[in-house]
Amino acid sequence: MRGIAYLIGLLWCVSCVEYTPKPRGYVRIEPSEARYVDFSDTLLPCRFHVSQEAVVKLSGERGEAISLNLSYPELGACLYCGYLPIDRSTFGQIETESRAFVARQIPERGEISEKAYSNPDERVYGSLFALDGESATPVQFWLTDSVSHFFRGALYFDCKPNADSLAPAIQYVRKDIIELIQTFSWRN
Repeated sequence: MRGIAYLIGLLWCVSCVEYTPKPRGYVRIEPSEARYVDFSDTLLPCRFHVSQEAVVKLSGERGEAISLNLSYPELGACLYCGYLPIDRSTFGQIETESRAFVARQIPERGEISEKAYSNPDERVYGSLFALDGESATPVQFWLTDSVSHFFRGALYFDCKPNADSLAPAIQYVRKDIIELIQTFSWRN
């Protein structure tokens, strides 16, 4: 009898406990402090600073469209960049297409903030775009001399977009993008 009472008491205690599974967590992102080096390649008619944490991959032919990827393996991120030779007649079309690409990346209730950039001494003009919300590409930019060169970049992550959990990584790479823009110059 005592054993049955004990068993009933134990079942009663256990049945009152509600089990709630823990929500899935995110990996803590703590990137190392950025150190920059000058990047220049014979394929590209420009130079700029890149983070030593980035792995650079370049492909294309001189004088044609060139692809430059800055990969951040520690963050699961990649800054996909491209260079395109232009002329005065194609500049307007390329700029319009770049702006349309940025606009297509914004989610329903998101916003785009644009910051213009101008460095007349180096003939570098452009814009930096920050996309709010759950955008697949939270930061984009383009740079040009408005005459013969056009360079653009878009940041992507190797996971489903979640602005809150990716915020530290986005901020880290955004700093690298700003460094790239501020040190960007065209070669003659």
